[in-house]
Amino acid sequence: MSSPSCITCCSWAVMLASELALLRTPEPPVKRLAGLDAGYGVTALLIVLVGVGRVMGGKGWAFYEANPFFWAKIATFALIGLISIRPTLAILRWRKATRTAPDYVPPQAELTAARRAIGLEILLLIPLLAFAAAMARWPF
Repeated sequence: MSSPSCITCCSWAVMLASELALLRTPEPPVKRLAGLDAGYGVTALLIVLVGVGRVMGGKGWAFYEANPFFWAKIATFALIGLISIRPTLAILRWRKATRTAPDYVPPQAELTAARRAIGLEILLLIPLLAFAAAMARWPF
């Protein structure tokens, strides 16, 4: 059986991939994008809460504090979070625009920027997962 954090991380990745797929359509469904992005944010919060719970109740702070892979994972997670700000703000603007003009289509330049940012977030999941695996097995 998978752990709750594994399921949460997989959900996070699926939401990112879904956002990227929708952003590649000629007229992305802004309302659906906004829902996915909100789910992505809630899932990220759950990942943080599960992580804090593991640090406090798992192997203890001493294990994590001295673990370089823990800090690499935290830094990668923070970087993903920072990168996600721009697409989230764009999606919120688009959602607001669709309320006044239901046929609103986001500008191509903004769609391209959002696709690039989300693509980078997806790429950063690779080292994030590698750091998580190394962290759990440290010291080798």
